[in-house]
Amino acid sequence: MLPYGVAFTEDAARARDSLSADRREVLERGLAILVTDPRHKLSHPVRGDEATRGIALSRNLFIEYVISDGKLVVLVLTVIDLTDVLIED
Repeated sequence: MLPYGVAFTEDAARARDSLSADRREVLERGLAILVTDPRHKLSHPVRGDEATRGIALSRNLFIEYVISDGKLVVLVLTVIDLTDVLIED
């Protein structure tokens, strides 16, 4: 099977473009895995739809994406910044 192409929604692209170099590398590494296996065992369906999925790429990066027509479209890229937290463990 050929790898899936990757596309980003405008909001997800803005979040991607604002990432630091190290977080961008994590994103790219995660996407490299997902384009060959978009239904990775660690991903899970969201919104009751098998084609729309979510996965934590790291402790700080989470994506929601849809698989459609040979493309993996990143809908949402969530960056979790734990620098300032209300309650520490």
